[in-house]
Amino acid sequence: AQGILVQASPSPSERALHSRRMSMLPGNQMASPSFGGVVKSWNGMKGFGFITSDGFGGDVMFSKKDLAEDLREVQGKFLQGKAVAFDAAEGIDGRMKATAVQLVMVEGQPVAGMIKSYSEKNGYGFIKSSALGGEDLRFQDRDIPQAAMGANIVGQLVTFQVKTRPDGKMMACQLQFQSGQTAQRFSQLGFPDGMAHTPGPKGFGKGGMMQGGCG
Repeated sequence: AQGILVQASPSPSERALHSRRMSMLPGNQMASPSFGGVVKSWNGMKGFGFITSDGFGGDVMFSKKDLAEDLREVQGKFLQGKAVAFDAAEGIDGRMKATAVQLVMVEGQPVAGMIKSYSEKNGYGFIKSSALGGEDLRFQDRDIPQAAMGANIVGQLVTFQVKTRPDGKMMACQLQFQSGQTAQRFSQLGFPDGMAHTPGPKGFGKGGMMQGGCG
């Protein structure tokens, strides 16, 4: 299995160097993007944005369809300032355009993924994220909205934080649904932010919010 890339405060050139370009598909076809950069801007309503990269003389445009599948419902400013890896192709206007845009995991920043499986009986599930090199990341039932208990959440797109456990393994916490419609559905059930809520410890007060136990 391919390792998880974690960076502290990388420069654009370091992101390019450490992007997952060495992963391979059957037949020795390169599977990982070849360039690195930082998302300068993203307009979710219009479905396009720009990446600043040391490998190009100017900003490189990308569109929603060029994002990894697990990033296509991210809201607001989630993408702005994020490190990304990407391929590039010349557009019909002769300008270079970013394709196959994927997040590069940076320590302390949230990433995006898709819920691959969840067992309410066992109390845990797994998330698959393009930012994690295809590896599955485990989460606990406390990390999902209580209103989703008993519902089929497999296939839902989420954002989440990554935490390293004492045994060195990584886990997902602070899950949020990417879709505004999904968040609204949970809002109607009393969970306005679409996040996991559990009884708060002392200092949080009655009905306090815990964000998936990442602390």
